[in-house]
Amino acid sequence: MPDPQPQGSTTTTGTPTLYDGLTQFLEAKAKGDDSGNYRRNAKRVITRWIDWLDQRDIERFEQLDETVLAHYAEHLRRRVAANEAETTDAGIASSTAWTYYNTISAFLGWASKWDYLQENYARAGLAQESMPDRSTSQQSQQQFWTPEQRTQILDYVNERAHDAIDEKGLDADVEARDRALVAVLAFTGVRASEVFRSEHDNRTGRQGIRWRDINLEEQTISVLGKNQQRQSAWLLEQALPSVERYRTISDPPTDDWPVFPTKHAPSLYQCARTHLREVGGEGKESIEAILDENPIEEVLREYGIVPPAITTNGARSVMKQLCEAADLDILTPPEGPGYLQLHGARRGIGDTFYRMDRGTAQDLMRHQSLETTKDHYSHIDATEGAKRASEMLDESKADQ
Repeated sequence: MPDPQPQGSTTTTGTPTLYDGLTQFLEAKAKGDDSGNYRRNAKRVITRWIDWLDQRDIERFEQLDETVLAHYAEHLRRRVAANEAETTDAGIASSTAWTYYNTISAFLGWASKWDYLQENYARAGLAQESMPDRSTSQQSQQQFWTPEQRTQILDYVNERAHDAIDEKGLDADVEARDRALVAVLAFTGVRASEVFRSEHDNRTGRQGIRWRDINLEEQTISVLGKNQQRQSAWLLEQALPSVERYRTISDPPTDDWPVFPTKHAPSLYQCARTHLREVGGEGKESIEAILDENPIEEVLREYGIVPPAITTNGARSVMKQLCEAADLDILTPPEGPGYLQLHGARRGIGDTFYRMDRGTAQDLMRHQSLETTKDHYSHIDATEGAKRASEMLDESKADQ
């Protein structure tokens, strides 16, 4: 991945410079109750990051996007690889890389609250995928959907969809979509970036799965994997009813239609205007007349305009709303995220299968080797090993 190029004009004054933003960020933290250690460490890490960006002519918040953060993540990955190969003194441990990255994420999260950024790009799928694997201790602290949580959220979206279908019939598109979305996350082991759209990655396979990618008969979803190769993700039987019912309700006009199209009205109207102008050759007044006289969904279908898929950030918003409505008991910040995270579904289903059969878990997760799967779920091996050792010790005492 080449180094990022400037993403905007360096003379733009719409937002403060990154250095000015850092000053504001540290002042805001000083008003809290921290001892000062966090501010000192954050200042050191963020200053180095801003210096790294400055070398690439990136000075302001509006020049940042998901791709820039992905390049920084690649930079950290190379430093971790150098540390493991012991080829340079500039290498760092994986845990250190994630400490740096999380510090940057906190800074960008603060910036997004002040509308200096549209979103926290450090949380985007492309950027996080580019980071090195977490250490075992970090992995054990990551959220995963427990079987109980998985059941609770599925029960809620099932009941919600049933009620909506009874009341609205084929107009229950949103409720049916949300139920299918949760089912796909819960019963496939997919990564969010493999099924939802990335706003800053235009590659085929990073723009959201299409109906042509789903084979209900073979129970597979064709995705662009982390290795940049097409892979067949498993679609477990438990997800089939929700997906099949949703397809009937949504009635996609072509197989190129996104499985999870966005419901964001400005995005849909922008997509329609662009198509009608550039493909349909319509003038501005004609376009506005078409959009004023017809629902946007009908315009898209009538003119063969494929809508954009929901973004990973949009899918996070859906999960936050669903978890709040379902009244799930999930730790809120700073102890926890407050909702069932997208990648937590993958970790959760992997955890469930790893406890039953290591090989099945490896196949479901699409890991190249069983060692990779073991690294992700080593906490289970440790727990089971401790129990076996305890039983052996008790048996040895009984024989004495």
